[in-house]
Amino acid sequence: MLGTPNAFGKDVQYINPSAVRMPAYGFYIRDQWQVNRKLTLNYGTRWERYPYAYRDHRGAERYDVDLDRVLIGGLGSTPKDQGVDVGIGQLAPRLGIAYRANEKTVLRAGYGISIDPDSFRRLRDNYPATVSTTFNAPSTFESPGSLRTGIPAIVVPSLESGVIALPSAVNTNTVPTKFNRGYIQSFNATVQRDMGFGFTLQVGYVGTRAIRQTALLNINASLPGTGNPGRALNLRHPGRLGNITMYTPFNTSNYNSLQMQLRKQLAGNGMFGVSYTWSKAITFADNNDSGLMWHSPEFWARNRAVAGFDRPHNLQVYGVYEMPFGKGKKYATSGAAAWILGGWQTNGLMSILSGTPFTVGAAGTSLNAQANGQTADQVKADVTKGKRVGPGQSWFDPEAFAPITTVRFGTSGRNAMRGPGSIQLDASLFRNFQITEKLRLQFRAESFSITNTPRFGNPGANASSLIRNADGSIRSLGGYTEVLGASGEREIRFALKLFF
Repeated sequence: MLGTPNAFGKDVQYINPSAVRMPAYGFYIRDQWQVNRKLTLNYGTRWERYPYAYRDHRGAERYDVDLDRVLIGGLGSTPKDQGVDVGIGQLAPRLGIAYRANEKTVLRAGYGISIDPDSFRRLRDNYPATVSTTFNAPSTFESPGSLRTGIPAIVVPSLESGVIALPSAVNTNTVPTKFNRGYIQSFNATVQRDMGFGFTLQVGYVGTRAIRQTALLNINASLPGTGNPGRALNLRHPGRLGNITMYTPFNTSNYNSLQMQLRKQLAGNGMFGVSYTWSKAITFADNNDSGLMWHSPEFWARNRAVAGFDRPHNLQVYGVYEMPFGKGKKYATSGAAAWILGGWQTNGLMSILSGTPFTVGAAGTSLNAQANGQTADQVKADVTKGKRVGPGQSWFDPEAFAPITTVRFGTSGRNAMRGPGSIQLDASLFRNFQITEKLRLQFRAESFSITNTPRFGNPGANASSLIRNADGSIRSLGGYTEVLGASGEREIRFALKLFF
């Protein structure tokens, strides 16, 4: 109301961001060796190289931390790659083993390395391609200006020299001069057993480790209590107050799981199965597009926690059944009965999953640490999980957390709590019409979330802003998930599919 915001800014597109080129080269060789009738080996290796990105008519742009300047590749005396070393490429071996212990038991194991394929696409918006200006107040209690005076005009630079200054309040991205690209180790070991009567059981361990997982690291963060003046680059280059995001290989994440599957074949009429996964994923940043919560190097270790997408329990029950009627089936093989009853197929899938983690946050006013997040203090040893949904109901005990009023981080961690799980039942009914020997028409009636069971989102969780009697309440439905799809409400659709 006073017209004195704590921060403001604007963006101007100066260079076409679609002009960035990101080449990639790969080569692989593999072989399969059947050692004997019981043992088979599959082995090989890949070589991959991802050169530094460039624009269609010259090199890209990169902020040089040491020079405090933006280098324009291919202009002036600046080399096209700006001296960024991406190496000569990486080898990625893999090995698979299958061993048939007897006619009913097979053991499989595998290990492989995959190179992190993430490109340098973030260079498309580097200054001055996009001039992104943010004006921050010296502290969270002040304002950098007013709505009356407005946002200062943005001045775009001349690029011919190949080396240009970066305005004080402008944000940009960069990469380290030595880009030591990461890789992912994948490993598994499974046992598959024919249990008889059409049942097959498979039990296995599946894991991955992402070595030097890339992350978006703000290298111009400040320590608690220092605000804008304490930004890391401002101490080296006075006046450097914008956010400088370095896209860099950072740290290790891992995933470990026990995976089980039981399947039953139904004598040619269909099958049903049950799959269960018990897993845990730990990351510093959930994916290559997400930044850390704490960017100051002294607090990097605080970022290690269960991933935001972690779901410890995942149960899937599924089945397909073709009705035993019609031509070629057991019953009603001819006549009107075959035409009416034949060709029907039913399908079903039930998914039951654990909820995803969330962080109990707090206002960062007293923290006054640019580019760093804040969590609440956990003031009770155990957090009672009421797990109630509805107006005025709390999913967790709000009194277990408290806001921070001093210059420090809260005692709770990232993704320390977990939201509600979800259940969804999908079903469909198909009817096949054999028009000719090679032409078949299929009618499909499908329902997603046939029971219309709501899938709730995570609760509100900020110890500084929510009303006490509603703190921790769930106020939204869950969003898209890879397993359950885009929405939780019932969705019915009909379709015709022609096979030829």
